[in-house]
Amino acid sequence: MYHFIFDLDGTISNPEVGIFNGYRYTFQHLNIPIPSNDVLKTLIGPPLRIVFEQHYHLSTSEANFAIQTYRKYYNELGGAFENYLYKDMFDVLHQLHELKNTLHIATHKGNMAHEILKHFKIRDFFSQLQHYNEAKNITTKERMIELILQEENICNKNKVVMIGDRHSDIEAAHHHQIKSIAVLYGFGSNDELEKSNPTYVANNAKELLAILQQL
Repeated sequence: MYHFIFDLDGTISNPEVGIFNGYRYTFQHLNIPIPSNDVLKTLIGPPLRIVFEQHYHLSTSEANFAIQTYRKYYNELGGAFENYLYKDMFDVLHQLHELKNTLHIATHKGNMAHEILKHFKIRDFFSQLQHYNEAKNITTKERMIELILQEENICNKNKVVMIGDRHSDIEAAHHHQIKSIAVLYGFGSNDELEKSNPTYVANNAKELLAILQQL
């Protein structure tokens, strides 16, 4: 039995519309010019604090306001559900679950991750759901994977695979010396993912399933 750890945004579902709208709503309130769609796409994946403090050089208090504003749109005004599952993804998750694999989530999204999984009727496929939580010092994929390994009492790392669309997913897998699959249909560029040196690469959900079934 394998443990498959999935990123959420850009791996299981495409949240582009809701995230774009969340950033536009936030930048309007901050009186910051709204970036192009190409720039907004690069902001999908990193934690909000990193986006606002490191990309836009806001102070801690300004970043706190920006995060609250973004979450108002995303959590309360429907942004979280401006989102869709990637083609064939429901069937992939269902088949992996039916084959008695254990599935988990590690996501930089906050506590709305639970509601999004419920919205798509896939929450029951997953055992551990580790999401970004500053209060609990869960802010990196490395920490999320660490918690999954601990909570599931996983000793054999050869049976663990991290699946994601950004370099942070693959680098976290390297940190824990587990296999990784980079999916090319998400938000990370081919160059970004190639440089992160994943174990496998999948162009779509069907290819992802084929790789996982052959392990």
